[in-house]
Amino acid sequence: MTPQDRALVMVYEAVKHRLTIGLVEYIEAVKDWEVIPLTESGRVIGGVLIKDNEIHVGYGVKPKGSIRAHIRATLKEVVDKHGCALTIVQAENLAGLRFCERLGFVKLSAYDGKILLRCDRSNYV
Repeated sequence: MTPQDRALVMVYEAVKHRLTIGLVEYIEAVKDWEVIPLTESGRVIGGVLIKDNEIHVGYGVKPKGSIRAHIRATLKEVVDKHGCALTIVQAENLAGLRFCERLGFVKLSAYDGKILLRCDRSNYV
């Protein structure tokens, strides 16, 4: 299994309780997304999924320390390329919302129990 495959499985495991599809369907649904493994001490602990300016982060293993710098570097690439980054978080996922806010995301709108957030250079630099 490649690091990207491990990262994708970890992201799925982190969100599967909010999905109505299995792993095989999930992999098919995100097949055209870029998968960037998040590593700590040489092992994959999660991943970042990117498609155009949409970005999602998930962990399979809780990091021992902050890996915000790694995610910020990835976020910077998306913002540099597209001018902003977007993500969607379930409204009840308070930890996920706080994490996004610490990265510089701000709420744009809410719909169907989800919150759309945006980050541009002015928010996180």
